[in-house]
Amino acid sequence: MKTLLLIGKEIKDLLKSKSFLLYFFILFYITAYSFYSAVDLYSKASMAAINNPLYAAGFEPVAGVFVPTFGGLFIVLSLFSPFVLIRIFGIEKSNNTISLIRQIDFSETGIFLSKLSSGLFFILLSLIAFLPLLIIWREIGGHLPKAELFLLFLGYFLYGTFVVSISIFSSVIMKTTAQASIFAVALIVFSWFLDFGKDMHIFSYLDKISDWTVTNQLKEFESGIFSLQAVFYFLILSLFFLSLSFVAFNINLRKKVKISGLITVFFVFLFFFNTLYQYKRDITESGKHSFSHEETVFLKKLPEIRIKVFLEPTDSRYRDYENDFLKKLKMVKTDIKMVFARGKELKENYGLFEYTINGKTAKTYSNSAREIFLVLEEISGKKIGKSGKKSSVYRGYPLVVKKGWSHSLFFIYLILFPMFFILFQFKKPGRKKI
Repeated sequence: MKTLLLIGKEIKDLLKSKSFLLYFFILFYITAYSFYSAVDLYSKASMAAINNPLYAAGFEPVAGVFVPTFGGLFIVLSLFSPFVLIRIFGIEKSNNTISLIRQIDFSETGIFLSKLSSGLFFILLSLIAFLPLLIIWREIGGHLPKAELFLLFLGYFLYGTFVVSISIFSSVIMKTTAQASIFAVALIVFSWFLDFGKDMHIFSYLDKISDWTVTNQLKEFESGIFSLQAVFYFLILSLFFLSLSFVAFNINLRKKVKISGLITVFFVFLFFFNTLYQYKRDITESGKHSFSHEETVFLKKLPEIRIKVFLEPTDSRYRDYENDFLKKLKMVKTDIKMVFARGKELKENYGLFEYTINGKTAKTYSNSAREIFLVLEEISGKKIGKSGKKSSVYRGYPLVVKKGWSHSLFFIYLILFPMFFILFQFKKPGRKKI
């Protein structure tokens, strides 16, 4: 009961802070602008697809509208939310009011959980702010793929939980809120630098490390792939920082360095075991990350496939190959071995793909799935079965919106929501005794 009262106090303090109000003003503006821009581009591109079924198949609402819109949330969560979340610990720490709370017979665990709960409430509130977009999109005639949207919300909730854990960790170990804010933002955007290093091919080892960055794991949710590995990735990472935060926060706990070291070793093992097991499922309505049933059955029968690529990782041909065929292949087989050619060998055979199964090798310059399957059939000695059923074709959901559709959008996000938050901020507090 005491913990619930403390959680209520933390949430109330969070809602009353000026940084909270400023954060949501920024979020509302970016959300409205991102959604308007995404729908406008989607609508203009749809004009050429309305009477063209082949072109229309490429129009997916989540990928075309909601992922770009949530990109605004990604920026706001990464760069602005730590300044709000750090106040949860930072202000009471600097004012030494935490010691007063301890004197009211609140446990260390209860205090910590109340702080964490208010942070998770903050993330949920940020996601709830996106729900009116679903209604607006539906009202203007848009299609709502429920499973893909749920996955998108889940991914950003997990990412928000990670941001909360980083913010709490920073506020506990740093002396001032300014130091904690800078440190938290630096930790959060660190994965951006790793991704940049991979894109620019600065160091070869970054190619493997960047596969495990926060941004790359979040892309699984954005692309419509349910990955248990990605879910556990965020949970393990968040629990790791929260565990270290609890150790540093509990002033009565001795041998903090030793316990923190044991926690680090434990979570490193958890992270390692998480890399060993993969379960991925394509939940997109278009099935864009999946091969046909017959091709999937064929691939599952094959032993380990070794692929040698005679391209630079930054080459556009390899990027197309990675985002199309390779991503689908990894959804079916987890025992693929990828090797990049180097030096003289790379220069002499640039553009080549080499496939090896059971010692048999075949080469091709094509990154087309049809050509690759012919190569795999040749070296494996197996054939892809034929199905008597006619495969369903995704028809797509192009949408040309009418003028004036954005009035409700800007009214909700630039007038209604901000006014509600302002009125709540300046509401006179009651005289209830705690």
